[in-house]
Amino acid sequence: MQLYLRIATELHLKRLIVGGFEKVFEIGRIFRNEGISTRHNPEFTSIEFYQAYADYHDFMALTEDLIASIARSVLGTTEITYQGEPIDLTPPWRRVSMHELVKEHTGLDFNAFESLDQAKAAVAELGIVNGDGCDSLGRLLNEVFEQKVETTLIQPTFLIDHPVEISPLSKPHRSQPGVVERFELFIAGRETANGFSELTDPIDQRQRFEAQAARKPPEI
Repeated sequence: MQLYLRIATELHLKRLIVGGFEKVFEIGRIFRNEGISTRHNPEFTSIEFYQAYADYHDFMALTEDLIASIARSVLGTTEITYQGEPIDLTPPWRRVSMHELVKEHTGLDFNAFESLDQAKAAVAELGIVNGDGCDSLGRLLNEVFEQKVETTLIQPTFLIDHPVEISPLSKPHRSQPGVVERFELFIAGRETANGFSELTDPIDQRQRFEAQAARKPPEI
């Protein structure tokens, strides 16, 4: 038999949505051959779900209810301790944009920068690594978040409204230019879930993929 190691359960679930099933999910084994990381296991189990006529607000509500319900069923409580740190899983959880969190933790307001060079000079004073390699404010903002903020998010926190540059599959935000309707859930300083309002504009999708491909360094 010819078998395959899947990198996601995504494709078949999306086919079901297109075929008329309005709510689908799968708990499946995933295999990734990516860069070495202490925060990413190359073989893991995930639950992935899609719902027609829903957006990222609906999925945040579903995600926090799912995790809190599991905690109550398994442990009898939503108040747990992880590596000596008390964590309260009781909904609702905080929802905060990447811009707001970076400003809160570093004092830098990325909406106030007039140029990329100005932003790079500011983040250099924070000791941010790889800042010079960022080609947009959005990517630089994400670097600051990952290096200065991510590990501080101990209590359940939905990071929302990411820069469009780092979110090629997410629908543009309905009222804020430059960001998308996406969330990442962080608990105990680590990403636990990722979700978004699905991009359904084929022209926008192609432009983003082409821009992503153009950034890939040429093969030697």
